[in-house]
Amino acid sequence: MDFAVSLIFSVLVVLLIVALVFVDRRPARRPRPATPAKHSTVPAAPYVAPYKIKARSSAEMKSLIETLPAVRVLDICDGDTLYVAKGGSKLKVRLDSIDCPEDGQQWGDIATFGLIKLVGGKRTVHLEEHGIDDFGRTLATLYVRHANGRDWLNVNERMVALGHAWVMRAYYDHLPADRQEQLNKLEGWAQSRAVGLWANPNPMPPWQWRKEVWRPPAP
Repeated sequence: MDFAVSLIFSVLVVLLIVALVFVDRRPARRPRPATPAKHSTVPAAPYVAPYKIKARSSAEMKSLIETLPAVRVLDICDGDTLYVAKGGSKLKVRLDSIDCPEDGQQWGDIATFGLIKLVGGKRTVHLEEHGIDDFGRTLATLYVRHANGRDWLNVNERMVALGHAWVMRAYYDHLPADRQEQLNKLEGWAQSRAVGLWANPNPMPPWQWRKEVWRPPAP
């Protein structure tokens, strides 16, 4: 009897040893890759496609200027771009239908100073909006009180008359004929009298300068 028990015990020990050896030789399981954490994503701001609104004639606008949104000028970027405060938000505005020399281009600094003289110093101006351009800027005509306190100045037209800007004829089809004609006349007047940038007999338009000369800053 004792022999039989001893034999059974010996067999169990051998089986246990074999089992342990077998377990040690099994390939280790690769750890299961961790499930990536789910991050909440904030949707991007909705894209606003470029568009333009048909503008009213000069005669119609004279009686409407005071009904336009009154905004405060915050910062002047260059001769045709500025930031204004409107309804508690900061709005980037591009002067409609004109193009001033760029920063780094001849007359660029003077054109910027010309716009500062007209609307700088946190002045309040009236904003006639024409739409959104390809860069998300609000296209607009600005109106500011004349020094006489009665009349209104069309800032876009004034920049052309002072020789600070070209007329962008390829982009003013939303303006009525009388306003297109007025811009053309003002540019012709400034050019014929060598006012502002027209003192140079052959000034380079900014759209040509951007294409041929301007290079983006290094990252």
